[in-house]
Amino acid sequence: MRKIDVLIVDDEIDNCDLLGHFLRQYCPAVNHIDVAVKYDEAIDLMDNNSYDLFFLDIILDEKTAFELLKEVQDHPFIIFVTAFDQFAIESFKFNTIDYILKPIQIQSLIEAVERVLVKIEKKEFIDHGEIHKLEKSHGQSNQSNQSNFITISSVDKVCLIKRFDILYFKSSGRYTEFHLNNKTTPLVASKSLGEYECQLAFKEFFRIHNSYMVNLNHLVDITKKSGNYCRLIDGTELPISRRRYDKLLHYLKIH
Repeated sequence: MRKIDVLIVDDEIDNCDLLGHFLRQYCPAVNHIDVAVKYDEAIDLMDNNSYDLFFLDIILDEKTAFELLKEVQDHPFIIFVTAFDQFAIESFKFNTIDYILKPIQIQSLIEAVERVLVKIEKKEFIDHGEIHKLEKSHGQSNQSNQSNFITISSVDKVCLIKRFDILYFKSSGRYTEFHLNNKTTPLVASKSLGEYECQLAFKEFFRIHNSYMVNLNHLVDITKKSGNYCRLIDGTELPISRRRYDKLLHYLKIH
C-alpha cells in the first residue's frame, strides 16, 4: 500500500490531536503526521518538508487557509476540515479539493483520504489554478449574496449595521471590535477577525494588519514616516504591517 505523509494545520491543538488520532486509527495509508497550530509554523513546515496531503482549517491564527496557500509555491492535495460551510462549501463542490465538516465523521474522513490515494496512484496532481478558482468562486458566492448590512452576534444580542458605517475592525482575541463612524463605543462580535475577513469578500474591506481590517471608503491617506500607517476620516491612525503594505498599494493601484 502506498504510504503518505500528512500535515495538519488547525489553530486548536485539540482538533489536531483528534484528527491525528482518527488518521492513525482508521487510515493505514498515513505514514507520518506533522502538526501546526500557528500560521508561521505551518509556513515553516511547508517550506522545509514534503507532504502528500494537507488537512487545513479555514481560519488559522486569525488568518485564512487561502492566505496560507498563496505563500506556498508548491502544495499537494488538500482537504479542508472546517465548520464554516456557510462560507465555503458551495465553492468547494466545484473544485478537486475535498472537505470535511466538523465534527469529523469517521466515514467521511476515510472516504476523503481514499479519494486522495486514488488520485496519487493515477498521478492526478492538483494544478495551482484550482486554488485560484476556489478563491474566485468563494468570492463570487459571497458577492452574489452580499447585502448592505452585516449581522453582528454578540454575547447578549444581535445587531444589524450598514457596511458603509464600519470604519474598521479590530481583533480582540477570539472576538472582533466593530468601530463605526456614528458610534463612540465599538460593538463586540463573538467571531474572530479572520472569520469576518473570510466572510466579507467585498472590495471596500482590506486586512492591513494582523489586528486590523479597514473600510477603504473611509481611508484618507497612507503615511510611511515612523513605520507604515493609515489615517481614517475620523482621525484614527492604524498600523499597516510590512508584509501587507505592498499588497495594499497594489490593491489600491498606487504606483
